[in-house]
Amino acid sequence: MSQTVAPPPPRSVPLDAAALEASLRRHLRGEVRFDTGSRAVYATDGSNYRQVPIGVVIPRDKEDVLATVALCRDHRAPLLARGGGTSLAGQCCNAAVILDFSKYMAGILEIDPERRIARVEPGVVLDNLRAAAEKHHLTFAPDPATTTAARSAA
Repeated sequence: MSQTVAPPPPRSVPLDAAALEASLRRHLRGEVRFDTGSRAVYATDGSNYRQVPIGVVIPRDKEDVLATVALCRDHRAPLLARGGGTSLAGQCCNAAVILDFSKYMAGILEIDPERRIARVEPGVVLDNLRAAAEKHHLTFAPDPATTTAARSAA
């Protein structure tokens, strides 16, 4: 029985960060930050790891998120969703385009006490969700030490 082997992936070409930034600026309503200062802020989390990202996108809405994903795919750039940066194992810093949901996409969309579910945007702060749920005598189970800053994207 013969076995088909996939061809090797095409040779990787270096990422053109300037071209990616220009594409993001053309297609997004949200903020696009590729300057050194903004990138440095996102190089750390609650851990000892340090990794400067390619750039930062602060999406205004889900259309910005979808466009960012598509453009990063087209430019072969890694992508990382980031919440509050409270992770203790380095999982929210990487040499990638960082999606930061904390500014424009941090709302609680719905709490349905009958079904015991909540629909939230990825940047919602855990303590805010818990406070809203407690009005219905509900809570949200994860209990990280950083509930005042922990966000659902992280």
